[in-house]
Amino acid sequence: MKYLYLYLCIFIFIIFKFVFVDGSELKKNKFFPNLPVDEYQVIIKAIIICNLPDDNLINNLYLSKTSSNTTELRGNITLKKPLDDNLKVHMNMAVKDSVGGWKNNAHLIRFQKACSQLKNILGEEWRVYLKSFGINSFDCPIVPGFYVSKGYDLTNAINRSNFPKNFFYGTYKTSFHFTDKFNEKFSCITFVIEVKRLWETE
Repeated sequence: MKYLYLYLCIFIFIIFKFVFVDGSELKKNKFFPNLPVDEYQVIIKAIIICNLPDDNLINNLYLSKTSSNTTELRGNITLKKPLDDNLKVHMNMAVKDSVGGWKNNAHLIRFQKACSQLKNILGEEWRVYLKSFGINSFDCPIVPGFYVSKGYDLTNAINRSNFPKNFFYGTYKTSFHFTDKFNEKFSCITFVIEVKRLWETE
């Protein structure tokens, strides 16, 4: 039993070291090319439309590969009510396991004031994203309307945003659910993404 306890302590230490260290500490350990978490690139593999006709934000979006290493987001959105800070966002990331199944709730994030929080998370990409849909007002709320994307380049969008700079590698099904102040569904959309090491090409 004492060896089992020792191994458990070592395992907890390793998990703590890799998950909770700051970015500077991770950068010191570049000699570990297969760390479970570090700097990353994101490849968006698919969009799953989960909204219904009576939702207040209807996404009709798709991916367009414009070159071997460039993908754009295209399509249109119909916004029936303002996208404002009365909305909440629930993000659920399901991770793909070794046998191809999805394990739900791998990562859960919930936040209030949807419009302001999205603006903060996207950072400088907020303006770029809105402009790609012909939206020239960058403050919250986003007013109702029918918006068509001319093509939003996803290639380096994550790097230019305020997303965490280190994350767990893997394939994720990431769902965003928007609800209003009465917890009624406003909209939803799901992305299938791969979080890969910077040096991985396939």
